[in-house]
Amino acid sequence: MKNLYKLLFIILAAAGLLWLILYGPGQMRDADTYEYSEDYVQTKELPGMLEFCYFSADEWEEKMAEEEFGQIVTPELVEWVLEQTGTAEYIAYDVKEQKTVSRAQWNELYEQLLDLLDEEEMIRIAEEVILKKEADTLFCGFGNYQCSLEGIELEPMSAMGFYIKEDRVIGIRSLQSASAALSNVYIKTADAATLQFLAKGGEYEIGLAVEEPEKVKGHVCDLLWEDGRVAKVQRKEDTIQGNLIAVREDTIEIEGYGEIARSAELPVYKTYGTIEEKQLSDVVIANMKVEYVTAGNKVEAVLLTEPAQISRIRVLILTEDGGYYRDDICLNASVTCKIVKKDGESKLKKKKVVKASELFVEEEANSIQIVPSKKKGKIYLCDASGKRISKGYSGTMDLRRYQEGFVLINEVLLEDYLCAVVPSEMPASYGMEALKAQAVCARSYAYIQMGHGDFAAFGAHVDDSTNYQVYNKQDRDEKTTAAVLDTAGMVIQYHDEIANAYYFSTSAGITGNGDAWNLTDDPNYDYLHGSLIKDGGGEADLSSEEAFAEFIANPDPAAYESAMPYFRWKAAASYSSEEVQEKVREILTARKARTPQDIMFFDTDGQEADSVKTFGNLQKISIAKRAKSGTILEILLEYESGSVRAGTEYNVRAVLGAGVTELTLSDGSKREAALLPSAYTTLTPLEDGTYSMTGGGYGHGIGMSQNGAKAMADQGKSYEEILKFFYQDIEVAVMK
Repeated sequence: MKNLYKLLFIILAAAGLLWLILYGPGQMRDADTYEYSEDYVQTKELPGMLEFCYFSADEWEEKMAEEEFGQIVTPELVEWVLEQTGTAEYIAYDVKEQKTVSRAQWNELYEQLLDLLDEEEMIRIAEEVILKKEADTLFCGFGNYQCSLEGIELEPMSAMGFYIKEDRVIGIRSLQSASAALSNVYIKTADAATLQFLAKGGEYEIGLAVEEPEKVKGHVCDLLWEDGRVAKVQRKEDTIQGNLIAVREDTIEIEGYGEIARSAELPVYKTYGTIEEKQLSDVVIANMKVEYVTAGNKVEAVLLTEPAQISRIRVLILTEDGGYYRDDICLNASVTCKIVKKDGESKLKKKKVVKASELFVEEEANSIQIVPSKKKGKIYLCDASGKRISKGYSGTMDLRRYQEGFVLINEVLLEDYLCAVVPSEMPASYGMEALKAQAVCARSYAYIQMGHGDFAAFGAHVDDSTNYQVYNKQDRDEKTTAAVLDTAGMVIQYHDEIANAYYFSTSAGITGNGDAWNLTDDPNYDYLHGSLIKDGGGEADLSSEEAFAEFIANPDPAAYESAMPYFRWKAAASYSSEEVQEKVREILTARKARTPQDIMFFDTDGQEADSVKTFGNLQKISIAKRAKSGTILEILLEYESGSVRAGTEYNVRAVLGAGVTELTLSDGSKREAALLPSAYTTLTPLEDGTYSMTGGGYGHGIGMSQNGAKAMADQGKSYEEILKFFYQDIEVAVMK
């Protein structure tokens, strides 16, 4: 009997324990068995969610551990949180009679906390489709987030609700989002069981039965999720076609349509050849037939249906001081023109002055075109009286209106553009083969710049200054025009890609390989190879101060440019005056903002500093590093209370040029120089902050020397021979 009672007691105890496990308060199971659930919230989830107010996540975790609240959120824990945050009297909740708090109940309480305390709106709610997870990065439909939540499976192609702080997932709102979407994906393939699609820079596959797969294949669609799983494919039907003219934050401008609202994330899909997702910057403005997927008067996606057919370039015409915006623009033309507005056309008589300020009166659109009636017609900038103040421009003029003022864009056929670039970049008196080499370089450079989209917001590819290529600053010449036409379409190619054909005025007898611009680590620039500029080429190691000083002091008469005035020059400089020191500080500050990786400030302890303003007086300048070609890669400026390391050739030239008091060329002529002619120079300290320099060349020294090309042309070299001398292992051919 005693054994029977003992057995009965064991059975009852086991049953009681099982009841506690299954139905007891808070489902009192071992901590390791708790998983993310809609039925409850784990205590460990709260610290990260509460770090927006009063305490850090670690401090919240420590406080909760001290209170011994257990593994799941209870009404007691909720009440404690409200007391800690001082919100108990402002937040209504009805969970006191429960043993646990469900996720929906906690969300309601938490979002009331956010309304009361998250004044800066640090926390946001996101219903997200999960594309993939790599390490701690979660790639989702509307953004990428850091996610270090433990113990939860984040399955690709599922949809969940998150609480997000900055770019971090700090909490789970729902394990299965009731509704979520992945917008504007491109369906690559589809069948009765699966979809392959492009989205957010990746290619994905998902299991989904589509009744008529052929109707979504090759189209932009929205994928819709219900209860955490993909449920529907919604095709976007409406499209328009036209050249892309300008790209702005909220709108894009399409030729023939004007400005149209755009989605914030505007995907671009290439649909010919290899189907892939591209960038908006890959759309070559004004030269590419583009299809736009629209919905609700907004462009949702861009489809590239064929390669760019580059024929025209859009040039931003800068003001006299190098700015973009003008208070007004006055134009006249050598022929009758059309004035093209959004809602109609009118005539502009020959030589009649037209003002932008008058054209835009009562005009809703922000762009108006002036189109000559004849191909050879020219448009001129003029003053209010009609006096012309510019060379004549071929092509059309696009007057554009912005809040800051009016902007002028010249759209012109690419070959016509080059006809106005070559005489501005190289004297027409140079040999024809040198002019042809210049034309090929200019065309190659233009092609590359047109793909960069630097001025997409203005609807332009390049500006008309030395920032790109000098345009329309000299009269056109029969020789330079012939050089352009004789090489029509020809570019420099390296490994079947157009090479960036850098060029400069005059060398010191040697070219660099791009290290002065930090290009040497990029194999795409391997065609830039340092070489002596004379028959047979050759290499030299001028990286030591002794080797460079010997080279610069003893010019090689065999060098192609040895007779040029800038082949050698001498400079005197002084950096002791407060005026010059302030000028140097301004240059360093401005260049630091522009190229922060190339200029470094250090305090007396060697720690990086934010500014040079507190460093005191400049005491010494020296050369810290020189390239194999001899150009200065880095200078060291030593101050009373700090130091500066300045690298890249332009920064070196700007800083050293600030103190130049006299510049004498090899022919004895004097020049003024705010910018040192080149970074191929010695730097010898004298006394009282003065220095002497002996240098050579004019320009950056990378790629083709224009005067070197002239000398080679004078010796009978062809333009292809010239180009292959300055750019190694390249092909000169019509663009592929």
